[in-house]
Amino acid sequence: MILGEGYVPIRKVGYLYPQRILDYGPYEFYHMVPDRILIVGIPVGLTEFSAKEVDRVYAPIEELCDLLVERHVNIIVQGGGPLAAILRPEGLRRLLDHIESYTKLPATSGLLCCLEAAKVLGVKRIAVINKWTQAMNDNLAEFFAAIGVTVAGTTSRSLQPTQFNKLTTDASVNLSYELGRTALESYPDADALYIGGGAWLTLPAVLQLEKDFGKPVIAQQPATAWHVCKMLDCWQPKKDMGVVLALP
Repeated sequence: MILGEGYVPIRKVGYLYPQRILDYGPYEFYHMVPDRILIVGIPVGLTEFSAKEVDRVYAPIEELCDLLVERHVNIIVQGGGPLAAILRPEGLRRLLDHIESYTKLPATSGLLCCLEAAKVLGVKRIAVINKWTQAMNDNLAEFFAAIGVTVAGTTSRSLQPTQFNKLTTDASVNLSYELGRTALESYPDADALYIGGGAWLTLPAVLQLEKDFGKPVIAQQPATAWHVCKMLDCWQPKKDMGVVLALP
């Protein structure tokens, strides 16, 4: 008999969460990934959307990586679309390259997982919603442009982390749906919707928006669950959980 057989994790995902607390991210992730996938999460403690703040939270990146390696993770995920947007494509690539070089493990980003989903789905024009600043959305457009996707338009309610952390769960779900509906109605030529960031519950909005508009909705948690598990060769498509989670 092997003690723990069929129970112990078969894959461990090291996750650098952007905020000071972990709530919606792990909750949704565990609903989406196959059984026996374990998150090893570290909150980096972002307090505002600024380049200075992103530099501060990633200054001890090697120490953060050491903690994850000690827990025998199989991959490291840079979480937080806002941080990636502030870093811009070249800055994010430098960070991920450094993580991979230092740890000898594969590394990716929640935003890059969303881009992978957009490529597989054949998206050409995308509507965007998030809680970010205009400058961050300008940077986000660079990420999409690099894979041949045009941003049809953006609907954003700019909030700092200290503000949106105070949203109730219902307000979080409703905000993602309301912004998504506004964006898809405002930019009908978009063939998909991107919901930026993981610091809100999005799956209920994803399912309702796909039902209402018949277009795929790419959100960070579903896209990360799908692509990370693909990278770890343990993905199992989910039925009735949206277009991205149904991908093979």
